[in-house]
Amino acid sequence: MVSLTGGEPRPLTLGQFSAGLRRLAGAPGPRGACLAPALSGDEASPARLVRMLPLRCADGLARGEHGPTGLPAGAVVSVAWQLDGVGAVVGALLPPGHPAAGRLGARVLAGEGVWPATVWPAGSEVSRESPLIELADTPARLVVRAPDRDIVGSLDQPARPPADAGRLTRATTGLRRGNRQVRIRAGDRVWWLRATGVFGVRVSRGDRPVYLTRGMLGHFEPGADELDVSVVLATLASLPSSTYAPILGF
Repeated sequence: MVSLTGGEPRPLTLGQFSAGLRRLAGAPGPRGACLAPALSGDEASPARLVRMLPLRCADGLARGEHGPTGLPAGAVVSVAWQLDGVGAVVGALLPPGHPAAGRLGARVLAGEGVWPATVWPAGSEVSRESPLIELADTPARLVVRAPDRDIVGSLDQPARPPADAGRLTRATTGLRRGNRQVRIRAGDRVWWLRATGVFGVRVSRGDRPVYLTRGMLGHFEPGADELDVSVVLATLASLPSSTYAPILGF
């Protein structure tokens, strides 16, 4: 099973599975298809669609079959998308000690038509056993490699209780949807990522959305540029959904 928002696959409860089936009703895809089907009317939309690729396709990329541009040697692909007008884009793990990752490992984004990006964890190790980045009290570090320069940024959760807060405070804070938003900063921009609905994700820059999910598909708004695309996909490929999703209802 592939996570609908990026990152690693996670098990679903019966209620979540049923809700997902209801949302997908009327949009069945061909059995064994590599790309998720487009919903009715999507072809006329000016927004760029983002389709999930099944893990078997991503595994082929990991073995070096049709490897995307900019993916370091030794990277382990864990999530892949097909982005309209761009092609395959992947998120991958660089294990600890990798020359491009450092002591704790890192997550990378690569593919033609997107700017490569790397996310380094603040404290916990990124490994095959724990492949995603858990946000800590110290922000994770993000670097997007634009054609003319490196754009440095960070990922954090400003509403997260301090490390010395009591267990009850930390637990109850996490139950509030607004407190689990992820703040992404890079260059002179700020994005906010939050969960919507049961499986949905919304990323906004300022007061305008740049990325939204609808059923099995995501789409970037027409005004989203290369930096928006790279930052959003690098974040979704790096963070577990539990970081920004409320505990209840998922």
